[in-house]
Amino acid sequence: MNLKQCWAHYTKAEELLKAGHWPQAHYLFEDVLHNLPNHIETTAKDPQAKPCQLVCLISGLHDAAIHQAEILNNMGQQKRAFDALNQAYGLLQFMSIEQNELISTVSSVLDKHSTNLLLHLSAFCLAQRDANWQLEYQDIEKAHQYFTQLKRSYGLSLETPTLN
Repeated sequence: MNLKQCWAHYTKAEELLKAGHWPQAHYLFEDVLHNLPNHIETTAKDPQAKPCQLVCLISGLHDAAIHQAEILNNMGQQKRAFDALNQAYGLLQFMSIEQNELISTVSSVLDKHSTNLLLHLSAFCLAQRDANWQLEYQDIEKAHQYFTQLKRSYGLSLETPTLN
């Protein structure tokens, strides 16, 4: 799916979600979350890309993941809801350690959205009231700490919270 189609699916999914048509929005968000990471990667490597283009795509991924997770959670599909949030969070974390000028320019947006997804993951896992979900979140916290250490070792700016 090309970027224009992907973005059209995203905007239509948001409209459907606002109108209460969750099942239809779910399918469109599924397409978006499948295709948008490739467009983000392509844009991040494009020397002609502007920061605002990458910010828009990153924000779209963030919002789509949160919307999809809410829909899936309401449908009783907690594992898939968790995966939607975790995959988006992981992508943003890996992007944040890439050393390229465009990513450095948008690092504050990456950190902001990554932190927000981390908070959603935390709230989601705590709401499950199950030891397995707590273990899942502990793994995410460990990964978060490793990424924080890696960013420090690269001399990258850090705007993400330190977890205890």
